[in-house]
Amino acid sequence: MARRQSGNVAHRAGGNLASAATAQSSMLNAWPPKQGHLWYFRTMRSRSLPAPSRVDTRREESGAARTGIPASLAGVHARALYQPVPPVGCDDDGYPCEDNKPVESTVHDELCAYAKAALRVRYAARREVLVASNLGVFFERGNRRALVCPDMFVSFAAGRGDRSSYKVWEEVGVPEFVLELLSANTWRRDVEVKPPLYEALGVREFWIFDPLGRLSDPMIGRCLDASGTYRPVSAARGGGWRSNVLGLDLVLHAGGFRFRDPATGEILPDVVEAAAQRDEAAAQRDKEAAARQAAEARVAELEALLGQSLE
Repeated sequence: MARRQSGNVAHRAGGNLASAATAQSSMLNAWPPKQGHLWYFRTMRSRSLPAPSRVDTRREESGAARTGIPASLAGVHARALYQPVPPVGCDDDGYPCEDNKPVESTVHDELCAYAKAALRVRYAARREVLVASNLGVFFERGNRRALVCPDMFVSFAAGRGDRSSYKVWEEVGVPEFVLELLSANTWRRDVEVKPPLYEALGVREFWIFDPLGRLSDPMIGRCLDASGTYRPVSAARGGGWRSNVLGLDLVLHAGGFRFRDPATGEILPDVVEAAAQRDEAAAQRDKEAAARQAAEARVAELEALLGQSLE
């Protein structure tokens, strides 16, 4: 979150909180033996979910009605929720909007900065598109603990207006694209417990990039099918993986990743690379201009000498 630091309806019915948590736990425990299951990673070990926490009973029911998100999600997915790091600042309605979250790592920070800047440039002409990083997403009105904080997300209809958090009931729904960058402190939670929450919320695409080498594949993409279930994103023909939500490919690059325009093959550069390219182009133009001036001066000198010799 750190400032000091609906769309798709969830596919599961609300139901009884205890039975939902039991079913969720059983499902998670059953996944690892199935080699082809979308959330099976060879580096992972099976974990069962703890007993669900009690959801704030005072929250306004109209929030769940407007977003289409079952009221029990914060309880069932309690382990996926973001816990603000004190000291915590809150907005006028009491929702946390800034905390003292430390930087995960320089690599994490650089990759997050690249993704945010590259996509902001990509969608610069579309003011309805919001590209945000480390912005808290609240998904249950009145429940200030129902908070998840993606490393980066894109909402294609929320607009760029300033906001201290993203409240689903005040926006057009949940973000369509979410990217999590694994870090040493939080990678297990990103891999094991966040995906089912994003799936239940109806996030159309969820991506994980692993710069740590903990997973068998550094880039993993999941997209919702017609039933509201995450399915693996297939590899693109030209290499990398196609994000249909962004209309871009995600490709590996020098220990990190880049976005690629599938229509042109152009790699979206980061701000440092773009500045370097501009400086290089400017230097080349200056060099060529100096060479032309020198050549013109030499021609003028020779013409003057020739004129003197003819006199």
